[in-house]
Amino acid sequence: MNIFDKIIEVKNSGKAAVLATVVDVAGSGPGNPGDRILIQKDGILFGTIGGGAIEKKIVDEAQDLFDKSQTRLHKYCLEDLGMACGGSMTIFLESLMSTPSLIIFGAGHIGSHLCQFGKLLGFTVTVVDNRPEFACKEKLPWADRIIARDYKRSFDEIEFSENTYVVILTHRHIHDYEILFHCAGKPFCYLGMIGSKSKVAKAFQQLRDSDISETVIKQIHSPIGLNIGANSPVEISMSIAAELVAIRSKTPVPGMNDISLIS
Repeated sequence: MNIFDKIIEVKNSGKAAVLATVVDVAGSGPGNPGDRILIQKDGILFGTIGGGAIEKKIVDEAQDLFDKSQTRLHKYCLEDLGMACGGSMTIFLESLMSTPSLIIFGAGHIGSHLCQFGKLLGFTVTVVDNRPEFACKEKLPWADRIIARDYKRSFDEIEFSENTYVVILTHRHIHDYEILFHCAGKPFCYLGMIGSKSKVAKAFQQLRDSDISETVIKQIHSPIGLNIGANSPVEISMSIAAELVAIRSKTPVPGMNDISLIS
């Protein structure tokens, strides 16, 4: 696999990464112009810019760029880094913002509309439902991926990251809680569950009884959707999509709808 294939793989996985490219070498240096190294947030490296202290310096510099849409251009005097070669290297660092992943649990009316909105808004959309007659391409033409199986078993097929958005709106409360409990232990950018205030209060208490920390519970959005007076499934899905955009753009979220479960 070459580094460009790896970049595509990492972006599709939803993991944060920084690409460092050597753009100039003056005098003696361990790398050459065009050398690249891909630095993942989980510590995995792919490629090289020559190794040694300069590569360690670049890996350290990358830590400040994860999850930020930024670029930096640095010129390093290798002697200052304790490298005997004594030349200099100019290196361009760019944050590779991965495509946000939207996982929708529940392929009913709201889920199918949200799938379409999510795709139009630039998310990679996965829809999960334990009913094959709902979880099918005919009803979810916008989905990038459809998983038609028991919800617990579906977690074996799903990758979570800090760029994962999860919306829970199945046709049964017991499924909603089961999924919420599993997702609470995963990394995520957004985790939301549809429901009335009483349903939400009960679910949160169940999480506490299962030793889920208050820190995690406070990150859960429920009820979900911006307060736009939504009533129909398409309006509710639109309000949820608007909230996802607000979270993605780090825009303060105003009041939310008290949305009751719609099968």
